[in-house]
Amino acid sequence: MNGKKVAIDLTWVRPQKVGGTESCIRNLLDGISKINTNGISFVLLVTKDNLNSFQSYQTYACFQLLQCNTVSNVQWKRLLWQNLKMGRMLKRLGIFVCLEPVYGKPFLGTKKISFVTTIHDLQAKHYPQYFSKARVLWMKISWKNAVRTSDKVIAISKYVKKDILNTYPIPENKVKVIYNAVVLNSKECAEKTRLKEYGVEQEKYYYTVSSLFLHKNLKTLILAMAELKKRNSKEFYPLIVSGIGGRNREELDSLIVKHKLENHIIFTSFVDNADRNMLYQNCKAFLFPSIFEGFGMPPIEAMAMGVPVLTTRCTSLKEVTRGLLNYVEHPLDPMEWADRLEGELKLPETEEVLNWLKRYQCSAIAEKYVKLFNELF
Repeated sequence: MNGKKVAIDLTWVRPQKVGGTESCIRNLLDGISKINTNGISFVLLVTKDNLNSFQSYQTYACFQLLQCNTVSNVQWKRLLWQNLKMGRMLKRLGIFVCLEPVYGKPFLGTKKISFVTTIHDLQAKHYPQYFSKARVLWMKISWKNAVRTSDKVIAISKYVKKDILNTYPIPENKVKVIYNAVVLNSKECAEKTRLKEYGVEQEKYYYTVSSLFLHKNLKTLILAMAELKKRNSKEFYPLIVSGIGGRNREELDSLIVKHKLENHIIFTSFVDNADRNMLYQNCKAFLFPSIFEGFGMPPIEAMAMGVPVLTTRCTSLKEVTRGLLNYVEHPLDPMEWADRLEGELKLPETEEVLNWLKRYQCSAIAEKYVKLFNELF
């Protein structure tokens, strides 16, 4: 591969374990594969234990996979390799531009290499109680390193850019807003007969895609379901929750038992795209109660699937959904959620949705990144 080269660090990807950040980078790679890269070739830095999940990209002429001598599943080994060997390896290969798709830019060995670092949010700044003290300290150190030493910082929404600039004394033009790509193939959909395996019927369940962290606000949603049950409401239906990880499962389980909702709250853990799309398409409404998002992909995906969405106006959510959805005024109030579910939830005009979704096409987002890389060259 001759000419202009950009490395993309994928050593942090633990397949199906890092949630939305993994979807973001895979969507970007899909976008790059579809466009004219203006002479730029991309070297994907992968590890021994995530190589297989990126093999398909080798079929594209613009990509080359480079297996690095580290593993993604052992963080200290990866960080050690990243800081002691990554920079030297890139320089040896003649690669002087690198995309770091998460905040963990190397501290060492990056001299003469232009880094573009994506910061998805500053969550630990706002909700330090959700993390260990060591984790909060590490993120703050990493953010500071990234914004000070990267040539460009990508913020995934205007909200995130404002948050970064309010936190760190850096020039405004150093931070560029590039939204996440949203890739949704509605034809990649399981048969709706699969609903039986989840114990629900078409348009007789609510759906959400969420981790189990506190800021996702699932507690309020469960209390709203309890309120609908208490009212003997005709809008009381099961709630299906798809997503990975989090530290809040025990509290949520206790709440479910307390309100006798064991048969009405269904946790699926990770689901593949076909099942997820099927659950989107057939739900009565998609609910997204999060109070903190750097971007917030699920409500956009649900909007694209043509189902009613009820969410919050918090942080970036109104920005990235353009105010087209249904919003609660008080996100922590289960009574309001119950009231809204008993009312009418509007569907946005199809033309409005299609026009807005064009902004998130993976090829459109990839072109913005390629333009930025060319500016660095």
